[in-house]
Amino acid sequence: MSRTQVLIVAFWLGIVGMLIYQFYNYNESLSQTAIDNTPQQHFYFFHTNAPAAAAPVAPRNGADVVQTKFEVQPNTPENGSFTCLVTLKNVGNQKATGVQISVRPYRGVSNVDIDVGQERGGVLPEDDPISQYNAWVDFPDLAPGESSTQSVNFLNRNDYSPGINPDPEIIFQSVKPASPPMAHPAPNP
Repeated sequence: MSRTQVLIVAFWLGIVGMLIYQFYNYNESLSQTAIDNTPQQHFYFFHTNAPAAAAPVAPRNGADVVQTKFEVQPNTPENGSFTCLVTLKNVGNQKATGVQISVRPYRGVSNVDIDVGQERGGVLPEDDPISQYNAWVDFPDLAPGESSTQSVNFLNRNDYSPGINPDPEIIFQSVKPASPPMAHPAPNP
């Protein structure tokens, strides 16, 4: 073998050696990447349109009444009106009495003309007369952890759809539990 042939063979052996080394490093880096980044468990997520579960709220000192559900039933009790079902819950640690809520079905709704698909100005402002349309609803006394549902009827408006009564005004009184009577000491004879 001539000197030129030895150089050519050495050149190609060097090239093959570098390629083998690159393949080995590439495979090692892929293996390490797979170890560092675990594979994704779920590839498809289906939206259920259900509200996220709220974190449990720790009981507060005194009564604390919150709105937990607001539902609109269209065309009830008759056509031209709708019924709002409101659920309140006492998440405090004392009894709530005199519970009332101001139901405002058009508060914060968008004034969109559904037939035309155009907005006439976005969300109703707080001082709009339609947004102020309300009814006060009385609830029974609520013990700690107790909830109650009441309904109220409103007339339909053709140009607005009722909303969800955001940031409701709720009034109530806290009633402290009665303390046990104190024992009186026996009189000295």
